[in-house]
Amino acid sequence: MNQQKFMFRLENGRVSARAGLGFYSKVDLGIAKYHFELGAGKANFQWA
Repeated sequence: MNQQKFMFRLENGRVSARAGLGFYSKVDLGIAKYHFELGAGKANFQWA
């Protein structure tokens, strides 16, 4: 649905991600987290 109902936050090298409201928002968040890891490089941050 391309609504992008998720948010990323960076604090002290730790990244947190949360899904907003929406029918597929948790699925979309998983896809977004995967793309974040591809772009940032998994060795450059930690998930909170």
